[in-house]
Amino acid sequence: YNYLSAPEWDNAIQTYNFSRPFLEKNQPLLMPGLSTSGSYLFRSSSRMSHGVGLSYSYFRSAAKNENLAVSLNLSLIKMSYILHLKTSKKEPKYYFDLVVSSVAAGLFRSVEPYSSDDSEARAFGIGGEVAVKAGYMILSNGQMTLSPFISLGYVPYFFSPDAEASLNQTKGLTSKRWTNMLTGEIGLAMS
Repeated sequence: YNYLSAPEWDNAIQTYNFSRPFLEKNQPLLMPGLSTSGSYLFRSSSRMSHGVGLSYSYFRSAAKNENLAVSLNLSLIKMSYILHLKTSKKEPKYYFDLVVSSVAAGLFRSVEPYSSDDSEARAFGIGGEVAVKAGYMILSNGQMTLSPFISLGYVPYFFSPDAEASLNQTKGLTSKRWTNMLTGEIGLAMS
């Protein structure tokens, strides 16, 4: 499970809802989502190791009104460098990761009935993220380990100049060309 907070994007969606009082259902914010990731840690004889990772997150916001159905689809792809710390060398139960990632995104707007003006229906962006992750190993049979984890990440500057056009159908009126993001994840890791 992935949670996303992007203040400029939230502001654009809220302005979209406010400027269309005739809508029965408001457009929800891009908050809940799903994420999957894979990582490779290089072998190390100490408690600290490092590695690389790749993750994909998907967020959706949909509102269906009479004669108008709008859906927003956001895909985030992260390429990461990971510093991994185990609490013990022999029998580690807890682990902590410091993750530095480059983030790329695609934001797509779909409207039904279909509009012929498709020029501003998508936006792309790029930024960097710093995240911390903590996990607890609950099940290990010597070959496979399961561990629940929690992660918190922050993107101080995410540049996406066309996001407002995709979210609010305006350009330069309600939000900046960039936003910061706060992400939170909970999940289950297999290693």
